[in-house]
Amino acid sequence: MPTPAQSSKVIDFNRKQKIGKHRTLAEIEQRKAAEEKLTRKNVKLKVPAFLKEKSCAAAYKIWKELVKEGLEIELFDNVDARVLANFCRYQALFEEEAVKFYPDKKKLDAFGKQALSYAEKLGLTPTARARLVIKRAGAAANEDAGLDSDVMMA
Repeated sequence: MPTPAQSSKVIDFNRKQKIGKHRTLAEIEQRKAAEEKLTRKNVKLKVPAFLKEKSCAAAYKIWKELVKEGLEIELFDNVDARVLANFCRYQALFEEEAVKFYPDKKKLDAFGKQALSYAEKLGLTPTARARLVIKRAGAAANEDAGLDSDVMMA
């Protein structure tokens, strides 16, 4: 089983504790540089119209919380708005079903899976964010070596 993706801060901590996978200083610096490239310019997300409707009040509340937190770490861009809105909608449906006296387990499972799927795509999970950094570090290494990062290897 492959090791899970980790941020450069976790790698530094593990290195000081002398645990985990051994990485060279060059690999760690490359990872830090890739993390820095993930930062974006200041973005003001536009709320999709359907979230402003009364029926989506719970999803809009989740939207506001996520946007506040996500913009602090510069995680979202305007191209993510619709995907983020769908995540908020499924998360609201999941929470609404979960508080019922007799929740439908099939609906809970379906809404939970959809919300988790969107969370992974948006980088809302720690592993997804670390995976983004690894991809950036690999792309930077390929550029340094003169390879095209869009070419798939067999």
